[in-house]
Amino acid sequence: MKNLYKSRKFGRATLMGLAAVLLVSVGFYACKKPNEGINLLVNTSSLAKAPVLIHFVNANPESTTAIKDFDVKISGKDAAIVQMDGGSTDFKASNGFLPLALTSVAAPSKANPVKFNVYATIPGFAPITQTVTITEDSPSVVDISVIEYAKPVVGTAVATAQSALNSGTSAGGTINVNPGEGMKEKAVVTIPSGTQMLDANGGVINANSLTANLVNFSAVSRTSYGAFPGGFNPTNVVDEAGNPINGGFGINFVSAGLLSVKMTAGSSEVKKFSKPVLVDMTLDPNTTNFTTGENIKAGDQVPLWSLEESTGQWKREGMVTIVSENGSLVAKFTTTHLSCFNLDWSWAISGVSYGTCNVPLTVNLNIGAGVTGVYDVALVTPNNQYLAAAHGEVLTNGGKVVFPNVANIAKAKVVISDFNLYLNPRLPILAQTEIFNPCTKGSVNLTFQGPPPPDFINVKINVTAKCSNKSVEIKPSGWFELYDYVTGIWTCLYLQNGNIIYNSGAPVSQSNGQYAIKLVAGRQYYMSTYSTGSYYSSSNFTLSKSDFTTQAGGGIALVGKYTAADNSLTLSGNYNGNCK
Repeated sequence: MKNLYKSRKFGRATLMGLAAVLLVSVGFYACKKPNEGINLLVNTSSLAKAPVLIHFVNANPESTTAIKDFDVKISGKDAAIVQMDGGSTDFKASNGFLPLALTSVAAPSKANPVKFNVYATIPGFAPITQTVTITEDSPSVVDISVIEYAKPVVGTAVATAQSALNSGTSAGGTINVNPGEGMKEKAVVTIPSGTQMLDANGGVINANSLTANLVNFSAVSRTSYGAFPGGFNPTNVVDEAGNPINGGFGINFVSAGLLSVKMTAGSSEVKKFSKPVLVDMTLDPNTTNFTTGENIKAGDQVPLWSLEESTGQWKREGMVTIVSENGSLVAKFTTTHLSCFNLDWSWAISGVSYGTCNVPLTVNLNIGAGVTGVYDVALVTPNNQYLAAAHGEVLTNGGKVVFPNVANIAKAKVVISDFNLYLNPRLPILAQTEIFNPCTKGSVNLTFQGPPPPDFINVKINVTAKCSNKSVEIKPSGWFELYDYVTGIWTCLYLQNGNIIYNSGAPVSQSNGQYAIKLVAGRQYYMSTYSTGSYYSSSNFTLSKSDFTTQAGGGIALVGKYTAADNSLTLSGNYNGNCK
């Protein structure tokens, strides 16, 4: 099972694909004059292990707002052994990409996983946090969706409010978050008169204005899943007293709703209140109670959790009883601190197992003879609340997807979509099963007619970096990305000394020990690289069954050479980097 926050691990029969942005970031191997002082990306005192590419993406695929450069904070248990994919500990993302790696002392394993938290505040977007867990020395990708305040994705709602303060004290008021597109949920935050705005140390913030940004997330909208702060598989989880839950092993959330509340007094972040603030969360009545397996009703209880975003730690705050109010089902609670507030049931497989049947579920796929593709296969409640998923699976007709353990819930279903539904909610649900009991079913059949294969070209990658200050060429080891303008999907590629060892996003072929990525003829792509703090890109190019050349554009020049005999195209990229 893959985590919802979309950590993509290499380990499938097909590597998984490219699409058109090349992003280099790790070490380089000198092909000529290897001892001539090359120091492009590798810090020679700190060799890299387990490269992981963090990809921040706008949760709303309809928005044209680009995610640019921003600082990132790395914290948590193993933060000291995390570095940029070149040795630096100055963590900066470029164009939404953050290439990380572990230092040479790291020894990640399933028994002793490496865990750290990624936290970022991106201008114009809601703050984002994600705990990353690494269990082996191999490449992986973590996709993180972020909510744009001005253009939130369907299934979320945003409210921004400003009010006056008197030396940090509020005269009181309410902030309403009305239902957004595709959701029934709403929220109201009520601040009592005389409430003082406090900083993290409990000190009064002496300011004359208060700005609040609230984001409400639907629990039953598939389009909001990918942007849930912290994801659905947290590992840094504590109880009311601050004691680790489940021995530090991860748990799985089944949400009834989430509300993110951020406030600033003047230019200072508000962390606490001098008086309890009332929060009302109106829930969608078609939300499944994980405990009963039925729709929620008045009198049901659901655990309340709060997220400390800078550390990625979830804390259980207690139980909330759902009440009936004016014909709606409402969860009411008070708080004296600001956070993401999540109404969640939970279950776990690792550590102290609970809430699971400890039985597998096999999904048998009938997608049409000769059809193959990259799909998401998810296990959800009858109301589409996330339970578990296999993301980015390369599937063929007659293939199987196995969930090793399933949640102990009486009713569930399996849905399938093209990859990646949670980063591209424009994608339709292709098919879904009937409702069934995952603890007793054992296996389930999922039938749909997949689209016929597109006109693929087998694309081989050959990238060379030239030293702008030396007569030296090098073959890169590191992350590359390609972007497909038609689907809007990024596909990640990791090269080691010029050879593909990880690929995510498209089918691949193999010939004479060399991998080729299957890209679609006639589509437009572009290539880029993030190398030693500099971002390079190519001009846009249309993939065709003929030779082509592009200008350097943003620094990368491309040459495509097509071979009709095996329907392959060698895509050679060149760019100049500064060698120290």
